[in-house]
Amino acid sequence: MSQDAANRYVAALTTGAGLHDGFIYSMTFDDYKDFPDPFPRRAFTVREVEARIERYPNPAKPGELFQWDTHGRLLAPAQTSIPGIAAVMIHGGAVNEYEFIFTPDGPEKYLDLTQVPPTESRAGVAQHIASLGIPVLAVSLPGHYSRKPWPPIPERRPEFIIGEIPGDAELKNRLAVYTFRMCLEAIKVLIEKSLPDLKLFCWGHSTGGEYFYLLEQYGLKNKLIGGLGFGTGMPAWIRKEWDLACAEKSPEERAKPFRNLSDLSRRSPEAYAKSGYVGPNQPWGSVERWFELENHRRPQFKPYLQDIEHSAHDVLLPEIRNFSGLPDDELFITYKADLNRLRGKKMLHIVGELDKGHWIEGGEKGLEFRREVYAFKRFAPYADALRLIVVPNLTHYGHVESYNERLANLMVTGLRDYFLQ
Repeated sequence: MSQDAANRYVAALTTGAGLHDGFIYSMTFDDYKDFPDPFPRRAFTVREVEARIERYPNPAKPGELFQWDTHGRLLAPAQTSIPGIAAVMIHGGAVNEYEFIFTPDGPEKYLDLTQVPPTESRAGVAQHIASLGIPVLAVSLPGHYSRKPWPPIPERRPEFIIGEIPGDAELKNRLAVYTFRMCLEAIKVLIEKSLPDLKLFCWGHSTGGEYFYLLEQYGLKNKLIGGLGFGTGMPAWIRKEWDLACAEKSPEERAKPFRNLSDLSRRSPEAYAKSGYVGPNQPWGSVERWFELENHRRPQFKPYLQDIEHSAHDVLLPEIRNFSGLPDDELFITYKADLNRLRGKKMLHIVGELDKGHWIEGGEKGLEFRREVYAFKRFAPYADALRLIVVPNLTHYGHVESYNERLANLMVTGLRDYFLQ
């Protein structure tokens, strides 16, 4: 381990030493691999948590609302290193809480990282964060969690009520109203039930990054201290601006694959390779092997309506209004994030240098058009401070790749030396 690597990183966070272009710290891969633990490791316990909400009329049962289950796991350290805070981790599309708890090639169990060298454990990033003394709530969005191994990808269906498989009509009716507004309410209820009175850092991966900007705006009782991110998202209205500036296709062309509104986008190895999720820091080998290792616990589907709202396909809004029957205040809340709520908050995002969507695309037009930089420049007039850490060799899925314990170290060091100072 290298204390020099930690010193350089902390100096960049706190004094701006080594930053370029205002808020970017380009870390060497050696510094990343050698980054030390910021706190002594400790044991932690794991507890399943659930919450159920009711939202949107059920056409098959007049007078009744659909019920939606949210599931999570709360990892609680035996001793906290920073009292009064916790991290909430919200997954992206087609995955669930296991994305943060296990790695494809690692053991499917909870480890005492005081007894297993963290560098050799291949535990999930949430386990590493908890072992450093930070409570972690890893969340599964409604429909994305099952207690049983998932069936083959073409056959699997979301369990909106955990343990129940919807029929054709119910699946279509639910997918027509699978909004960010519903998911936000479900996450909010689970957080308040599981982490009462704690101040929070919110880490959303990819699509899950939208929630940080909306939770307080829609009534979360917990205080959000700041935004963490790796391969994270941004408010969809900023994504829309970026698309208009960088995309080669028209809005109508980009939205065309999503016109079957009540469907699921099902993942495949070929789609992962096309999206640039494959990289040199993945110890499991081929993308096909990745799917083999994850298929029993990872849903590998994403509701089209969630993709539509996150990807800013607002050209479909008239069709969605008619199909869903929902009022406008339930639709595209990803366009309604108020950046004034970033005042008094700091942000720390980490991005892999091989992340096609968040770092590579747009770069041919200049640094300011890389998606993370484009977003941060819009956050800058509001947030108290911004730091964007760029790490070589990591893809969009660096949190499950080799040295993912170092990603936890960067985050927790940031909590201690950047956010809370």
